[in-house]
Amino acid sequence: MIYGLPGQTMAHWQDSVEQVLSLCPEHLSCYGLKLEEGTPFWRQQDTLSFPDEDAQADAYLWLCQRMEQSGFVHYEISNFGKPGRESRHNLKYWNLEDYLGLGPAAHSDLRGVRFGYARDLEGYIRVDCPLSERKKISPPERLEEYVMLGLRLGRGIDPQGYRQYGGDNWAAVETEFQALQAHGLVELTAGHWHCTPQGFLVSNALIGAVLERVSYTEKT
Repeated sequence: MIYGLPGQTMAHWQDSVEQVLSLCPEHLSCYGLKLEEGTPFWRQQDTLSFPDEDAQADAYLWLCQRMEQSGFVHYEISNFGKPGRESRHNLKYWNLEDYLGLGPAAHSDLRGVRFGYARDLEGYIRVDCPLSERKKISPPERLEEYVMLGLRLGRGIDPQGYRQYGGDNWAAVETEFQALQAHGLVELTAGHWHCTPQGFLVSNALIGAVLERVSYTEKT
């Protein structure tokens, strides 16, 4: 589902959500509309009436509350699932698990190397398809990915996971979380720091603030 559409009011959005809930779904992905430069909507933004940022925020916060009331787990910024029905496909990426992509244009993250095949079907069939990219992920980069992706998840991050990826200054990171907690942007649950719905609204800035505290030490 998408909120922030031209002419969409809160009443329209709420009615759309209620109609979807009446179908008894097990999973919902809900995204705020973003105008990308060069798209038809972007070219018409002066002639169409789009909800402003505050209206989009209100729509998102209402959605989070309504999904919780309906028994959904808010397990990622834009994703809600009934218990046990979270997307296993996406969670592999967000949990930094290895995955192997097969076929032209497929991408993989395997044994610390991220790579992708070129968009070349004939070459792939001939077993002669070059890689379009290949990058070995350094330990400090992986630590930053753990923090960034973990804070996109409803579960959040914890000191054990942070240290597992080489983080050496959890106290400084936790100090940042405590400052953010004072503004209602994060919470501590079962040892994990995670974003509140209000925190998810400003997740880019929030994650950036935490990343400034991150420090990696090479394991011996």
